[in-house]
Amino acid sequence: MIHSVAPLGGKVIGKASSQEDAWWLCRRYGLVPLPLEDAGVVDFVTAADGTKLWTVQCEHSAFPYDRGAFENRKRDSLAELDNGLPAWPVAEENGIAFSTFKARLKRGWSGERAATEGTRNISPNPDDEWEKIALENGISVRAFRGRVQAGCPESVAATMGLRWRNW
Repeated sequence: MIHSVAPLGGKVIGKASSQEDAWWLCRRYGLVPLPLEDAGVVDFVTAADGTKLWTVQCEHSAFPYDRGAFENRKRDSLAELDNGLPAWPVAEENGIAFSTFKARLKRGWSGERAATEGTRNISPNPDDEWEKIALENGISVRAFRGRVQAGCPESVAATMGLRWRNW
């Protein structure tokens, strides 16, 4: 079951399905939870209004205003997985850039699909000798083709490093 999470004495900050998830959520938001190994750090309680939630003993009971924690909180609220948890941490673990994740959501993708579907890999053309040279020089196929489309000659696009625009 998924239930709300709040630092002890603080407001609800999100949702989690287990003690470990609740502890990690507090840590992700910069609330500095006590070590998970300590007994009673994470409790499952029933609030006064009858809702059940995870409470985590943390150094901070209110959300601290540090930039990284604020960005995580804002990003976590963009989309949810099918099980109700935030999709952004999963996308981050899968190596998906935030701009890609956000663009997928704007295109109408579900949170689950945007966070788990990998990015497209462009396979090199085995007959193109300049692409082979570019790969040998550490230039990706995507970068090489982008340079050529921008008007750069293939010989320059395959051999010049980051200063290819100065040719």
